This record gives sequence, structure tokens and C-alpha cells, in this order.
Amino acid sequence: MSFLRGLLWFLLAMLLIVVATYVTGNYEVTDRFTGVFLTVQQWLPVTLNFEQFLVILTVVSLLLVGLFVSGCVAALVFMGGRLSLAHQKVFAQAGASKKEVGHIKEQHQRQYEQLLSFGQTLTKRLDKRMLIQGIVEAASRVVSVSQANAVVSCWLLNFETDTFRFEMGRYCDETFFTKKECLPTEQPFARVLTAQKSLIFSVRDESITLLKPDQMAKLGAATGLLVVPLIVESSVLGMLIMFCHPDVLKGYEEQLPFYNAIWAELSLALAIAIQGEVAILDRLTGVHNREYFMKRFMQELERANRFQQPLSLLMIDIDDFKAVNDTLGHPQGDAVLKIIAKLIRQEVRAIDLVGRYGGEEFIAMLPETGYGEESASAVGSMALAERIRKAVDEEFKGMQKPLNLTVSVGLAVRRFPEDRQVDHRELLRLADEQLYRAKTSGKNKVCAVVPEKPEAVS
Repeated sequence: MSFLRGLLWFLLAMLLIVVATYVTGNYEVTDRFTGVFLTVQQWLPVTLNFEQFLVILTVVSLLLVGLFVSGCVAALVFMGGRLSLAHQKVFAQAGASKKEVGHIKEQHQRQYEQLLSFGQTLTKRLDKRMLIQGIVEAASRVVSVSQANAVVSCWLLNFETDTFRFEMGRYCDETFFTKKECLPTEQPFARVLTAQKSLIFSVRDESITLLKPDQMAKLGAATGLLVVPLIVESSVLGMLIMFCHPDVLKGYEEQLPFYNAIWAELSLALAIAIQGEVAILDRLTGVHNREYFMKRFMQELERANRFQQPLSLLMIDIDDFKAVNDTLGHPQGDAVLKIIAKLIRQEVRAIDLVGRYGGEEFIAMLPETGYGEESASAVGSMALAERIRKAVDEEFKGMQKPLNLTVSVGLAVRRFPEDRQVDHRELLRLADEQLYRAKTSGKNKVCAVVPEKPEAVS
């Protein structure tokens, strides 16, 4: 910049010299100056000769040229400063843009890795319980921040009652909520079902009475409410109800594509969980199918050996069921099968397994269960079998034939260590024998293999 200014001054000096030379050497111009001098002299307050007039004219010209040059230099300096500031601003904007692009790229990479991690985690186990747990944990990681962990709960559609039921939670359980099963018309379920998309609510919305008032303080800084539908084939099969920090919700819309990708991933995991459950269930009755039951049965026998625990097996058959199909038709027979399957499920424990063995015959496996006399930890299988028999008897009591139905139950127990050599085939055979005995000795009863008591030592 200093070089340019020096060059400019040099050129101006050369220009002045050329102009001066031209003026002094050109007599025509001099004559004109003489004429101007004679015209102006009569108006001047003082007397000047021609030489003095030229000196004054030269000084004035030099002053004008100096002012002009100074203006040009000032303009150039000003323009140079503006250009410099513009360049600096451009460079600063380019740097900021580059930094922002790098930040966005890093964020996208992190989000991509998060999505990839979720996919790998959710598909490690196809068990429904494990998948639901993975969905809840993944959602919690997405909406949790350093200021507060998100309180996440998963609610699934109960196909039998057409309600949304609490399934699992992170940093909460069913005691957090006023009820563990809600109608689709209740809030916030109704609004999310209508919108078919995630919605943000106020945790203090009076229309939402899902959370118990005394649990509000346990949320801490997680005072924002986000409800996300898990959509499979255009149907909402579940919802994530998440209490999170308000900062998460402030930036939610800006990162909506990322969040939508996460929710789609979790919906896919739910679809896999439901499909996996459907694959192991009898579609008519909702209990497990025979193939899955036998697989689990053999696994539980191995577990019983490892932990030296008893195991009981029930074979349950509906008495005179053929008359229902023959008289009332198969739709009525299917309805009866559904009712009895539901009654059996209601009587067994969460760790027990119920399956449809074939036709009107059901089977139930009771891990860690003996006859009821071995120890306090061994729940009485005889008592449970009797409860099932009574539940069916009371359900159909008083109905006209052929709907005055009952069941017969055959029971076999594999004790430990007395029966450790009994395998799954033998246990099935023993239970089936007892079922046959119950059917042929009057029906509507429970028959069991009576274990031999050890002889008393004298």
C-alpha cells in the first residue's frame, strides 16, 4: 500500500512539471494569461505587475491541484479501508461458514453413528421384552441432557381391550402414573392419535392427568413433555411418553429430521417385537404355539437341572368340546377356545408358560414348582391346576348344553433329585396319562402322578 502511494505522488509531480513546461512554453496560453491579467487588474484593490499575477495564479493552481490530489488520496485510502474491511468480513464469514459446516458435519456424523448404534443394539435380541427395553433406553439417550435425565415410559396397544397399557419405563415405573391402562380417548393419547406425529405438551396441562401429582417433584428439571407415536403400517401400536429438559424441546423442531429418523427406527424395532411375538403365538387363542412351547420346555428342563429345581407340567383338555363345533359351529367353538385360554392365563404366574398343544388341548409349564409339599419356595401345582378347573367350571356354569363346559387336567411333576433322569418326552407322557385318567374317570377333575413317599427309617 505504501508503494502505491509513493508511485502516485511521483506521477503527480511529473504531471505538474509537464503542465508547467507546457504553460510557460506555449505563447498562445501566455497571451491569454496577459489578456486575463489586463481584464482582472482593474478590479483588483491593489496594483500588481504581470509577474506577480503569474506567481499568485501559480500558487492558487498548486493549491487547487494539492486539494484535488489530497481528495483523490483520501478517497483512495477510504476505498482501500472499505475494501480491506470487506475482505476481512468476507474472510470472517468464510471462516465462520467453514466452522459451521464442520460443526454440522460433525453433528451429522454423530447422529449417523447414533442411528447405526441404535439399529445394531435393537437387533441383537429379537425377544419382545428385550426389544421394548432397548426402545426405552434408546429414547432415553436421545432426549437426555447433562442438566437432566429423561423419564421415559413405553405404552403399548392392548389388542384385546383396545387400550394403551404401561409396558416399561426408565427412571419410572407404573406407580408414577394414575393408571397403568388408558383409553385412546384420554389425553395425551387422543391428540397424538389424531395428529399421527410427535407432540409437545406442558407438563402442567390440566387435561393430562396421567402423572400422579405427588410424583411431579421426582421429575426434577425434566419438566417438558414429549409424546411420540410408534407407527407400524399407518397404525399407532405404541407411544413413548417422555419427560425431558425444556432445552431439548426448544431445539426439537430444528432437528426434527434426525428425531423422526430415530422414531422410525424405534417403530421398526416395535414391529419386529410384535412380529416376533406373533410368530411364537397361536393366532386364535393368544397363547404360545406348540413349537415355541416345546423349545422353551426343553430349555427350562436344563435350567431346572442346573439350579436343582422342580418343574410341573399340566395337560388341559376341554370336555365334550366336539359337541360345541358340531352343534353351534366353528365360530362359537373358536370363541370358547379364546375364553378358556384367557382363563388359564389369568390363573398362572408371570414365569409360567401356556401353550396350545393342539385342537382343544392346552399345556402349561410351571418352573420351580412342585406338588406344593416339597418346600416353601415350591408353589403347589395341584392347587394351581384346581384353580384353573374351577375358573372354567364357574365361567360356563348354568349355560345350556353344549356350552356348560368343563376341563380335565393331567399333572406331572419332575422333582429334583428324585426324577432327574426324566426327560421332556417322559414328562409329557406322564402328564398325558393323567389327563386320560381324568377324562375316563368322570371329567372335570385334576389327576396327578402321586409320588412315592420315602420309607421311614426305623
